[in-house]
Amino acid sequence: MKNSLRITVSAATLTVALASAAAADITVSSKIDTEGGLLGNVIALALEDAGLPVERRLQLGGTQVVREALLSGQIDIYPEYTGNAAFFFNEADSDVWKDAEAAHARAAELDAAQNDVTWLTSAPANNTWAIAVTGPVAQDNNLTTMSDFGAWVAQGGTVKLAASTEFVSSPAVLPAMQDTYG
Repeated sequence: MKNSLRITVSAATLTVALASAAAADITVSSKIDTEGGLLGNVIALALEDAGLPVERRLQLGGTQVVREALLSGQIDIYPEYTGNAAFFFNEADSDVWKDAEAAHARAAELDAAQNDVTWLTSAPANNTWAIAVTGPVAQDNNLTTMSDFGAWVAQGGTVKLAASTEFVSSPAVLPAMQDTYG
C-alpha cells in the first residue's frame, strides 16, 4: 500500500474525511460489475475534485478479490455493501443484518477491531436484491410483486435465471428469497 489509508466505503459513501492523508496516490478500486465500476469512478472523481492524487484499479474482481486487495494493502478504498460484512465475519444468521443502521454499526465495529478498516457513513440508498422479468412474462402470468413471482414459480412456472455469480453463489441470497417467497 502506498500510504496508510485503509477505508471500505459502505454502499457508495463519499464522506471524504480522507483530507490530507495523501502524499502518495490513493488507490481506488471496485468490484467487477457495472455498478461497482460506476461507483469506483464516482469515488475517484470526488477525491480528484478534492485535489487528492488517485490511482484507479477499477473492476478488479468479485467481492473476495477486492476485499483481499484491501486487507493486503493493495488498494485503499472501494464501495462495499454493508450486508457483506455478515459473510466476512461469519455472522450471516444474526438479525442485526436486517436493520441498516445496526448492520453498518456492526460491520464498522468488526472491521475496525479485526482489520483496522474504517467504514464511512452509508450512502442514502437501498441496494437490495430483486428479480426482474420481461413485460410479456409479467403480463401473461399476472406478476407484479415478488410474492406473485414466487407463487408462479412454486406452481411450475418456468424460469431461466440470469444473475451475477455473487447472487447465485451467496449462501444466503437465493435461500432467503426461497424462504420469503416460497
